[in-house]
Amino acid sequence: MQLYEFSDRAECERALLDEITAQLQQTIDEKKSASIALAGGNTPKPFYQTLSEQPIHWQNVKVTLTDERWVDSDHEDSNERMLAQTLRQNKGRDCVFFPLKNSEPSPATGQMRTADMLIKNIPALDFAILGMGDDGHFASIFPAMDNTSALLDLKQSAPCLPAYPEGKPARMSLTLAYLLKAKALYLFITGKEKHQVLQAMQDSNVEHPLPIYYLIHQTVCPLHVYWSAS
Repeated sequence: MQLYEFSDRAECERALLDEITAQLQQTIDEKKSASIALAGGNTPKPFYQTLSEQPIHWQNVKVTLTDERWVDSDHEDSNERMLAQTLRQNKGRDCVFFPLKNSEPSPATGQMRTADMLIKNIPALDFAILGMGDDGHFASIFPAMDNTSALLDLKQSAPCLPAYPEGKPARMSLTLAYLLKAKALYLFITGKEKHQVLQAMQDSNVEHPLPIYYLIHQTVCPLHVYWSAS
């Protein structure tokens, strides 16, 4: 894990923007296309808006989400809706987007369709931008779900699985094994509380590891953490 620390959020976003823009364009130059999975939530919204304005060959960029609530695409809680309002504007409107949500009534019944879609269109990611909650979850891999261990299993063959975190809407999440097929992963977090969670989970002997522990301690894919104090 490589940690980049910033006191100012704008400085952190600029550094991550420069890195992601350069990596996407370099990958396009090398193999004609690039793919990236993006976290939902509020933290990355301004970043995605700025990213959408960058002069990347967006028509050659495949975009999906790290996770998605099982709601319609026009629902206020939809990550697809959030991307439509941020990244998929300006120059970024030309990207090729692959939603995780489909027309099935639940993530359990829709899992196979979403998995087949990912395997067909993005068999391996180039990059992913991840977020993290104060409870140590990333994507929608929350602690203490019935299938948390399946989502974290490095031998998991499915690219995505349903997630049913307690007290939250049902959703679909990329699995850790699928994320680790990427060339590089970027964890974008802000605030002292999340920094404390990150620090606590760096201890290899922690008694009760949170999901982020397994991302930090894997040795398959480079993990770059961009953190700002505010």
